[in-house]
Amino acid sequence: MSVSAMFVALQGALTADQDIREEIRKVVQALEQTAREMLTLLQGVHQGNGFQDIPKKCQKAREHFGTVRTQMESLKTKFPADQYYRFHEHWRFVLQRLVFLAAFVVYLETETLVTREAAAEILGIEADRERGFHLDIEDYLSGVLTLASELVGKISMQRPGWQ
Repeated sequence: MSVSAMFVALQGALTADQDIREEIRKVVQALEQTAREMLTLLQGVHQGNGFQDIPKKCQKAREHFGTVRTQMESLKTKFPADQYYRFHEHWRFVLQRLVFLAAFVVYLETETLVTREAAAEILGIEADRERGFHLDIEDYLSGVLTLASELVGKISMQRPGWQ
């Protein structure tokens, strides 16, 4: 193989990789928009009469999770299944945000902490790495920690002397 042919092959591989990344980016942008809409909806529970509207807000958030599941199905098709970690950085942040939102909804509904398995089910992905597109333990924990931060921040705002 000539040097020129090697560079042509390399350029082709780089272009294909860039195309995959662009397709992933489009789906991630849609996921981010859905997450922003859900966050705006759920932040309403911290407003004056927000606690009275919790069941309605949670129901609407669960409807948004239907959209998330569809978007996740689309994301799964954008890259080779065996290259999850190669592209993981593209969706890591939004996945953590979505885990937080799932945890927030579950907490508002049941006053319990969402399990990793339940969060994965809500998002329409796997909890087990061997089964494909999955919820990493790190992403799950980051989302749960964001919930803890959210709840502590709101408690301290409601009780000024509480530390």
